[in-house]
Amino acid sequence: MKLQTLLRSFPRKRESRLTTPSERILGPRFRGDARRLPLVLGVLAASACVAPAMAQSPSVENFYRGQTVRIVVASGPSGGFDTFARLLSRHLGRFVPGNPTFVVQNMPGAGGLRAAGYIAKIAAPDGLTMAAVQGGMVKAPLLGLIGADYDSTKLRWIGNLNSEVHVCVAWHTSGMTTIKEAMQKELIVGASTGADSELAPNAFNSLLGTKFKVIPGYQDGPRILLAMQRAEVLGRCGWSWSSVVSQHPEWVKEKTVSTLVQWPAKHADLPNLPLAQDLAINDDDRQAIDFLFGHLMISRSYVMPGGVPQERINALRAGFDAMVKDEAVKADFVKSNHELAPMSGVEVNKFVDRVYATPKRVIDKALAAIGGAKR
Repeated sequence: MKLQTLLRSFPRKRESRLTTPSERILGPRFRGDARRLPLVLGVLAASACVAPAMAQSPSVENFYRGQTVRIVVASGPSGGFDTFARLLSRHLGRFVPGNPTFVVQNMPGAGGLRAAGYIAKIAAPDGLTMAAVQGGMVKAPLLGLIGADYDSTKLRWIGNLNSEVHVCVAWHTSGMTTIKEAMQKELIVGASTGADSELAPNAFNSLLGTKFKVIPGYQDGPRILLAMQRAEVLGRCGWSWSSVVSQHPEWVKEKTVSTLVQWPAKHADLPNLPLAQDLAINDDDRQAIDFLFGHLMISRSYVMPGGVPQERINALRAGFDAMVKDEAVKADFVKSNHELAPMSGVEVNKFVDRVYATPKRVIDKALAAIGGAKR
């Protein structure tokens, strides 16, 4: 066929492949050969299915090579969550196939709920965004906290760097040095709305009989500490001991602050400091404290959205587990004055499932205890 004749045979309007005869798509050599058409169409259909699958599921190493993974931190710079996340970002890439770069992005607000909501509802489930959220965000939906409209069991937990012990501290000008004194007279403490720094003092007022006056609204922990220094408040209730000794060891040495009580377990550094659960007068109160603050066992956890492909979750979990066993990483944590007591992502997921299985009776008791908190 001459070129001019061939060109004139083309339609002037573009036709849909759904309506164009098969011989126009496949070419003149298939005209009149109906026996070969199903075979060819089958091959094309198979190719169309395989190609997208290959494009959407590259190997983990190929996917992460040259990529940057964001770690969204639910606090401002310089706090405990921030410094732990920066240690993680410094090392984790070496243990993940493709060696991606990890960077920290601070997202403070609403006591950690802003970052938790972001990772649960907004972040793309592609394996390029994880979050460092307060352990309390796990049970926030069960407590009905405003903005906690997500299901923690649907998220994908990568691992936990440390199990925390929290304390209440009083600034030296308060004249208060024991928890019994806080049961007898008022202590003004700063708090972030919805965070443990607000929930703990309200719960202890209800379950232990303390007289904390809670001033909420501070964006994050460092701002509460600044408020203490400015005499806006006289204490903080819900500060991890690891952060105390890493951020302000001089305050402990010089007795600028006094530690009043600790929870949910005793720290080796504080053998004689009362445990909050031991001050409860009945078993229901003790169980309520455990439900409210047991999450501190996973307080340095890292989590991804629920839809991240399993192969990427597996690779990140394996990289995390290898990282925390590495001697150079351990030495860096020691040098940075940060404790390393890790838990695998699988273990964290099991812990979250147990929290969600808490009996309603205990949850109701806990809800009543934090009734003074903004929710």
